[in-house]
Amino acid sequence: MANSATYKGITPELYNNLRGKLSAAGIELAGNNGRVSKQGVTADYAYEETSQTLQINNVQVSFPASMMFSPDKIIQKIDEAVRGAGGQVA
Repeated sequence: MANSATYKGITPELYNNLRGKLSAAGIELAGNNGRVSKQGVTADYAYEETSQTLQINNVQVSFPASMMFSPDKIIQKIDEAVRGAGGQVA
């Protein structure tokens, strides 16, 4: 079961685009690193502008989100969003 992922080719513009999409879903990425928690889903994130990488770690899913999602499913959704924005799964 995956609970982390690394993405490359994440330009500042792409990162800001991803932040905007996540914000629309109620998930706020404050700055380049931190921890998010929303409706039972928590994860750590770190964006490194110089290497253009985004690291998602420690994805955990508890109630109520666990009724519909697993950490693997959350990572899959992030993968899709990153690819859709032009980034790559490392």
